[in-house]
Amino acid sequence: MGRLLLLITLLLSLGAHIFVSRQVWDTRAEARRSGEAAYVLPSRFSRILALGYQGLFSDYLFLKTLTFYGERQMLQKPLSEDDWHYLVTSLDVVTDLDPYFFDPYIFAEGTMAWEGKIAEANKLLEKGWRYRDFDWRIPYFIGFNYFYFLQDYEKGGNYIMEAAKLSGSPRFLPTLAARLTYYGGKSETAILFLKGMLADTEDPSFRATLEIRLLALERAAELEKMIERFKDDHGRSPNQVEELVARGYIDVLPIDPYGGQWILLKSGRVFSTSKFTTARKKE
Repeated sequence: MGRLLLLITLLLSLGAHIFVSRQVWDTRAEARRSGEAAYVLPSRFSRILALGYQGLFSDYLFLKTLTFYGERQMLQKPLSEDDWHYLVTSLDVVTDLDPYFFDPYIFAEGTMAWEGKIAEANKLLEKGWRYRDFDWRIPYFIGFNYFYFLQDYEKGGNYIMEAAKLSGSPRFLPTLAARLTYYGGKSETAILFLKGMLADTEDPSFRATLEIRLLALERAAELEKMIERFKDDHGRSPNQVEELVARGYIDVLPIDPYGGQWILLKSGRVFSTSKFTTARKKE
């Protein structure tokens, strides 16, 4: 009888615990949905607050930043200018506390640059290079931003050549730098960059983001190859990508994994209306 009573008590306690836990989780979820970007304590005060444990405090602030961004992504909620200000300021403080911490730099490159915050991403990466002057990945990221987003191929090539001089850098970097200065804006060059970035990324969620982006660029590159073949045959570029199907160069247009429509530029480069970023729900 005593054991039965104990078992009933344990089951009731377990049920109550599950119920309360769900209520707490639902409450927190609602708070996350409605939460606004928080104020970021400036670096000079954050150093004092860290009480000598700047590395640990940097980890905490970065985790908080990742959580904020991740929840916006899950809810497909667009980031406001205040949200971006919070992210940029937070990453700046994180890297002031621990400028050797690599994760904030790769996060900035994988999110800020692709969302149009290129100047902010490059500013943070330049800071990282001042401290991590041994790390070829930092100038590699900066070089890609100049090449891909700013169409400054010479400057992009110079940064990647600097990356190629550093110990441990991939053997393909000198070739990549040469391709930038010679070929300019080709999707194939961006593919090499993303493959290199994937090789240094362990976070599953971020890897998934990069893999989708890589797939989109690979499909754009295939279209660009067909456009070059079309030009060789006809002495002109197709009027639009659909002409590749009409003329029999491809059976069907590949699907942009982001859901956009392919656009052919006068330069022969292929872009998408999705801008290779995930669509957000409108408020």
